[in-house]
Amino acid sequence: MKKLFTIIVMMAIVIGLSSHTAEAQKPEYDRKGIEVGSYNNVTFSLGLHSVGRVQYLQQKNVRVWDGGWVTPDETLEGMQTSFANLEFMFRIGDDIDVFFDGLLATQRHPSQWCGNNGYMYIRSIPGNSFLTVLNPVLEHIDIKAGNFFADFGEHQYTRTVNADAHRNPLVGNPVLAPIGTEPGMEIIHNGNGYGLMIGGGIGAPEQDFQEARNYSYRTKLWFDAVDGLYLSGSYYAVAHDEGVSRGTNLFRRERHGSSYGAVWNLNNDGGGSGEGPGQARPGDGREVSAWEVNAILNFLPGNRISAFYGKANGTGANPHHLGLKGDEDWSYYSAEVKQDIGENGYLAARFSSIDYSKFISSDNDGSINRIQFGGGVFITDNILMKAEYVYQAASGFQPETTGVVTSVDVGNDPTFKGFVLEVGVSF
Repeated sequence: MKKLFTIIVMMAIVIGLSSHTAEAQKPEYDRKGIEVGSYNNVTFSLGLHSVGRVQYLQQKNVRVWDGGWVTPDETLEGMQTSFANLEFMFRIGDDIDVFFDGLLATQRHPSQWCGNNGYMYIRSIPGNSFLTVLNPVLEHIDIKAGNFFADFGEHQYTRTVNADAHRNPLVGNPVLAPIGTEPGMEIIHNGNGYGLMIGGGIGAPEQDFQEARNYSYRTKLWFDAVDGLYLSGSYYAVAHDEGVSRGTNLFRRERHGSSYGAVWNLNNDGGGSGEGPGQARPGDGREVSAWEVNAILNFLPGNRISAFYGKANGTGANPHHLGLKGDEDWSYYSAEVKQDIGENGYLAARFSSIDYSKFISSDNDGSINRIQFGGGVFITDNILMKAEYVYQAASGFQPETTGVVTSVDVGNDPTFKGFVLEVGVSF
């Protein structure tokens, strides 16, 4: 916590000394796409996100367990696979949204279509439906139901989600940015300057009818009554019984991508080693309890400071020692600053970290830190070009510790660094 406080204070001083009055370049969190047409009070819109990257990255002290220790290439340069998201939105009057999207290519499956979100968002019941009796209740709450990102933290609004990259001022995400889909429902109350959500799901990304599966629960409270200040707090918990085949992907899965191709793994292949290269992926999702607090400050025109801090615990398995399983306790945090330059450009910086107090055994702890510097230029309203320098290092873990970042030995103190250029198109 002291590290996070120090970083926030330092960034606040920097911003105070470099205030700029340019109009803020804010991404639209709920991008509506392009309206294609309407019929009988139903409006159809189509959204598209596409991104391409060129990287020059170097890694050291990296070895990966694959039935034996394998040392991958140290220099990773060239063009990445282009990724894309396709979104479909149907709005029924002003009351109901029906949304679904697909990932046309991902780090793990660069030549396959993968399903992502699919849900309904209900504000009221229109027309002559027998369910209009619920409208007095729906004056105070909204209902979201289907398969969608659990509303935990602000990550689905601020990080790159596969090819949807405009909402992220830098190329890469924080080293840990929890995000995961699961079938479920959320009830949302939007008050005057505050909001509250309570919800639950099946605790897994796809349907699962095993007796060992239990439900997940989550809640979130946010405050935005003060101009330029947004605060939120989130909680998530799931505890499946022994024998369930898989759990939540909130912390464990990174199918939505890393912007650093092939680092800290065995390069991209059909076996899934391209899933979230370099990203921390704690736990196995079968038993997780987590909370997170977020703050976003926009007190000065053109300036934004954002930070989050979270703690979690769960169970995990070490891929190097098959069958070895134990408790994991970790905290994670990030501090970010963004400064607009003129009407179309900006600079940004971020420090993020995951800090283990326990990994499998009580005497194994360590951390992974990521530093990012970069900026972007809007070529048009829909085309954003970004450049970034990144440095990441692991330290403190015992030798042959795998499972923190897939099968990478973080006990060998691996690092990577270099530059990435990205061009993203979003409608």
